Amino acid sequence: MKRHIVLIAILFYAAFAQAQEVFVNADFVSSYIWRGIDSGNASVQPSLGLNWKGLTVYAWGSTEFREKNNEIDLSLEYEYKNLTLYFNNYFTQTEDEPFKYFNYSSHSTGHTFEIGAGYMFSEKFPLSVSWYTTFAGNDYRENGKRAWSSYCELSYPFNVKDVNLSIEAGFTPWESFYSNKFNVVNVGLSATKGLKITSNFSLPIFGKLIANPYEEQVYFVFGITL
Repeated sequence: MKRHIVLIAILFYAAFAQAQEVFVNADFVSSYIWRGIDSGNASVQPSLGLNWKGLTVYAWGSTEFREKNNEIDLSLEYEYKNLTLYFNNYFTQTEDEPFKYFNYSSHSTGHTFEIGAGYMFSEKFPLSVSWYTTFAGNDYRENGKRAWSSYCELSYPFNVKDVNLSIEAGFTPWESFYSNKFNVVNVGLSATKGLKITSNFSLPIFGKLIANPYEEQVYFVFGITL
């Protein structure tokens, strides 16, 4: 797995050298909910990346304000027409665990590695279908066999006046990290709007109402993007 990280670092360097666009931003969120799962309290979530000829390379992180739970992700995305391919390296560490980013032992590492693909039907009918599967890292069932944790999501964006909205629904097809069997784990509605501060500056704010039918939980998240 160390070779994978070296390869990703080389791709980062090569892409930055020829980048068409470099971006850096941060979200401040009231709680961190990922694919219907409660993943943390109020957090700051920065990202740094670039776009180059359909390829997006970026680092994303999440750090809680109250605790010491952290996440650092490295991702590659390649977009061709309506198809997008994904490669994600997730690393998570809680306050009860030592920070060992370069520990890649399969049953003790904080890393998981995921591939995925997403397809949007058309600009006129922007329904997207995405599938993600974990193929390496710490992703095992209780019997010791690899879980191949997978998540499928459908999402549809639309606008109401000056508010951008999106509805989404996600499920896992079998026993895995997300659930003990096939289950719908994420149903959500999100809204984003620019809050006008001055005549030349608007602050993007967003809200997400999320339900996890499997866990019988409902969440509301508020956030600000800088």
